[in-house]
Amino acid sequence: MKAAAAGAALLLLIILAFLAAATSLLSTSGTPGGVACEVTTTTMSSTAGEPVATPAVANQASAPILDGEQQANAALIVQIAMERGLPARAAVIALATALQESKLRNLRYGHLDSLGLFQQRPSQGWGTTEQVLDPRHATGTFYDRLVKVPRWEQLPLTRAAQAVQRSGFPDAYAQWEPIAQGTVDALAGTCVLLIPGEQIAAVLAYAHAQLGKPYLWGAEGPAAFDCSGLTMRAYQAAGISIPRVAADQWRHGPAIPPGREQPGDLAFFRMEADGPGHVGIVLGNGQMIHAPHQHAVVTISSYQRPDLIGFTRPAHASTGRPDPR
Repeated sequence: MKAAAAGAALLLLIILAFLAAATSLLSTSGTPGGVACEVTTTTMSSTAGEPVATPAVANQASAPILDGEQQANAALIVQIAMERGLPARAAVIALATALQESKLRNLRYGHLDSLGLFQQRPSQGWGTTEQVLDPRHATGTFYDRLVKVPRWEQLPLTRAAQAVQRSGFPDAYAQWEPIAQGTVDALAGTCVLLIPGEQIAAVLAYAHAQLGKPYLWGAEGPAAFDCSGLTMRAYQAAGISIPRVAADQWRHGPAIPPGREQPGDLAFFRMEADGPGHVGIVLGNGQMIHAPHQHAVVTISSYQRPDLIGFTRPAHASTGRPDPR
């Protein structure tokens, strides 16, 4: 037991040393909110002079093709969804809406006083003219209203978009769903949310401190944990709030492509009817900390196993202070 504890302590020191070296890189991303989207600009036009369907995205040969302006706006829409920890579905709805309303262009004109990417109207409470013409503000306002729509994730795209936009032609959004979905699939694989190194260190330090504590279904500490209770508390210790159960944690953070997972990411296993049935915290080198099952304790083991579903990186929206419990 002493040898195991010593080994765990050594592993923690190695991880913390690595994180200390990487902190400046992780906390000074060149993009707002610590999200890096690898998008290359390629312009392709049809014979009519309009762009044809799809973006050149780094390492994504099959991505849809848009021109430079459209690519930049698409990347921003996906990026803001990831910054907010929204499911990919939110970005698909927003992209389809912007494709219909403006062809992903920040228009300075429109019907009546409609302006910008989403053709939002200052007279209808979307903000000032300057705000509506700011793509970041316009996208954020779209998401603010979308997440207030009851069960928006389960609605058909046309109904979800219409609940936000109140368009005269709500069915027109449907034609853009395949392009929007393909664009989000491509960009989500190259947009990586970065969490500051000191927060990752706090997540891992909390999880390491729980090694050896018993698994108990529904437990959130301090004496015992179930799998998602451990992950929730570890992130709360770093000032980051995430949902309570594994299925909701899976939907909360942006997906991280296999091979790009980092220490602190969440690894999910065993897909069930409502979502994954198990979750652990990535340490690196194929290892994770998790609370496995009844009659087991919080332990370190490999996440390279047949029932691995994938990885997410929780959004770094701070709660303001670590959870006191």
